[in-house]
Amino acid sequence: MRKTLNTRPNILATGTPLFCDLYHLTMAQAWFLDGKADEIKTSEAFFRRCPFGGSYLLCAGLREFSEWLDNWHFEKEDIDYLRTEKNADGSPKFDKRFLKFLEGQKLNLTIRAVPEGEIVFPNEPVYSVTGPTWQVDLVEAALLNIFNAESLIATKTARMVYAASLDGKKRPLLEFGLRRGHELGGFSETRAAFIGGACGTSNTAAAKHYGIPASGTMAHSFVMSYEHEIDAFKAFMRFNPGNTTLLVDTYDTREGIKNAIEAAKETGLPLMGMRVDSGDLAYWAKEARTMIDKEKGNPLFDNVKLVASNDLDEHLIENLVMVQKAPYDIFAAGTKLVTAYDTPALGGVFKTKQYMGKPRIKVAEGKTTIPGATDVIRIVRNDKYEGDIICRADDNTLIQNDELAHNVTSYTLNSLNGTKLTFNKGEEAYKLLITLMKDGKFVHEPEADLLKLQHRAATNLARLDSSYKRLANSHLYGVGLEQELYTIRQNLVNEHLGR
Repeated sequence: MRKTLNTRPNILATGTPLFCDLYHLTMAQAWFLDGKADEIKTSEAFFRRCPFGGSYLLCAGLREFSEWLDNWHFEKEDIDYLRTEKNADGSPKFDKRFLKFLEGQKLNLTIRAVPEGEIVFPNEPVYSVTGPTWQVDLVEAALLNIFNAESLIATKTARMVYAASLDGKKRPLLEFGLRRGHELGGFSETRAAFIGGACGTSNTAAAKHYGIPASGTMAHSFVMSYEHEIDAFKAFMRFNPGNTTLLVDTYDTREGIKNAIEAAKETGLPLMGMRVDSGDLAYWAKEARTMIDKEKGNPLFDNVKLVASNDLDEHLIENLVMVQKAPYDIFAAGTKLVTAYDTPALGGVFKTKQYMGKPRIKVAEGKTTIPGATDVIRIVRNDKYEGDIICRADDNTLIQNDELAHNVTSYTLNSLNGTKLTFNKGEEAYKLLITLMKDGKFVHEPEADLLKLQHRAATNLARLDSSYKRLANSHLYGVGLEQELYTIRQNLVNEHLGR
């Protein structure tokens, strides 16, 4: 194939620092020229509202962000590109001294992060980044781009998986979203969906790359390439004898169900499943199951699975399972999963929390931040998450050996969402953030095995009470501030408002 000049790079593998917004570079230049480039600050990523009307977020994306960090460096071609950038008046956008400064630079950051598969709540730090001012800001866009997108899709998937098993029967959820996704190739979308609990994907390239199951049936186009539907079914079964799930709604769904049954009889091959992709999903599932049951005793129909697709989301799945009692065995979700359809943007932010050792605060209506470098202590009772305390990152008075919290008292007045928080000395607890990078060197390698990440997410979700996982009107999880941090915050607010 002819090589083109606009071939898209693998941005994680190249580690280009240009994975940022322009203002990150213009601010970096100003800090450098003003002698402030080596001043140390801490910025933290968090989000203000849970997506999808729920009460939790499932973290995803850390491994891919770490890959970019590990490869971070300025190529000569990056510097050459910046040298060509002009202001509106034609003057160079970037000073020669600044461009010289960038050559050969290496990251010198300390980064703490919440592991993938962990559950987090509004206003809690998910990433905490400390280092030279210009470098802290230069990683913001990549961090948020990856965290926001993958966490949204992982959470959406977890909600669908939860809905699919609400009646106690475990039903697999497949991710079928490649053709509707926003990302070229859909790799990150498939990855996040698998962490969230999807058991397979239609995205063959992503399945190969991540080592996860590829799954798929057939399309209407195959049925329409034959004069008669039953001939299409028989051909597909003959040449895919280990994958005989048939799509039955190309023309008349009732006739499609009958033809699928007849195709199995004429080929002598077991019918593995029927997929319904349109119309009244509950009605056709019941009709299909009734017709299949009439073949009881014929081994060709001993294990026919019914698969539902067609713009599924957690609410439709919940309705099919709990209200209409549709006898589906598998759900395949595409558009509304990979696009995070009803909350297409998480809105995670990255704010300065500390500068040259002093806490900083943004005071704005509804957006006042929590000052200083912070961490989260999670209280656990009877193997269930009970509540979280946002504390100062260097505060070791509340926790010892990452196992037991000490001197934890009532945080009713400090609660961030109005829920009552009462914890006692000796409660079981752990800190949420782990140190990923120290002074530019990795000290922790994020988990790469997606099966292990999926298991971690499922384990953590099981520790979250069902009241927080309801798809509508979910209970608010308790998040409060450690007393001293609460006092610091109030004092800074009063100082900035002149009280």
